[in-house]
Amino acid sequence: MSEFRQDIVSKHWVLFAPNRGGRPEDFKHAEKSTDPSKFHEVEKDCVFCPGNENYNQEIVAYPKRRDWQIRVIPNKFEALGHTGGRERSDFYQVREGIGDHEVVITRPHNVLTGFLSDDLMDLNLRVYQDRMRELSGHPEVEYVHVLQNHGREGGATLVHPHSQIFATPFVPEHLHDEVVGSYVYFHQNGACIYCEMIYKELQDKERIILDHKDFLVFCPFASRVPYAVRIIAKSHRASFIDITAAERSSLAVVLKQVLQKIYYKLNNVSYNYYIHTMPATHSLLTRYDPRAYHWHLEILPRLNVWGGFELGSDVYVNTILPENAADFYRIP
Repeated sequence: MSEFRQDIVSKHWVLFAPNRGGRPEDFKHAEKSTDPSKFHEVEKDCVFCPGNENYNQEIVAYPKRRDWQIRVIPNKFEALGHTGGRERSDFYQVREGIGDHEVVITRPHNVLTGFLSDDLMDLNLRVYQDRMRELSGHPEVEYVHVLQNHGREGGATLVHPHSQIFATPFVPEHLHDEVVGSYVYFHQNGACIYCEMIYKELQDKERIILDHKDFLVFCPFASRVPYAVRIIAKSHRASFIDITAAERSSLAVVLKQVLQKIYYKLNNVSYNYYIHTMPATHSLLTRYDPRAYHWHLEILPRLNVWGGFELGSDVYVNTILPENAADFYRIP
């Protein structure tokens, strides 16, 4: 059973998920390859591979046949579920670990996400949209977080490429701060701060990796980690759910290009990517204004280890200027 505990001083929530301790682990040994291309298209011992569907309860498959290309399943070692722990408020605040934790599996065992066909990558993004839309309708859900962990340092435990979706009963602090900061800027300046950011990056040019007709890819001005990348739509939309089929098709191409750059230029480094989008909150918080917020996708290569300064101060030390990182990515 999972439960959220709130730090009584900072008000930040921590999720305690004992179920996660029993997860399978492909990366217990450092010599284990993190590159699926070293394997077969189907690995008989992999619980995510075709032929092993009976190991997992299915939520939905695309298409819903034996030749499925993407499957969505509940995480067997879920961090969130519908049987939570205690909920109480005495000196400390505790709430049940209620929510959803799903896994999105692409069919081939030996094809990294960045090397999927354009059609399969587009379908992968469509599944993100579909599941976000479905989970956002649950009355207990306030935010839906889509992410992918790749490699041991990125927190992945299985080699088979997959993404995860967490639906939480509150808006995480980091996302809340983004949305509120955007709201404040909008009401002070009458413009979306992310749209202004796009304009500024196009002016400066030095942090841009790729200028696509629908998306801008750049290294953020205050990147927390070396070689961090942001992908942002040029059209203002608060929610990832609302992007059009044409925009999704463009994003499939752009995301593949960026992940391939990371694979080749950073030697298949571990990474995390995640989508920040307008909360699906069912509470009426006026600061959650779709005119002010702008969805985006962040990719964080895991090249450094945070030490006591970062963890103790929440100030991050980055040894690579984003301008230099962008130069590095742009080199053919």
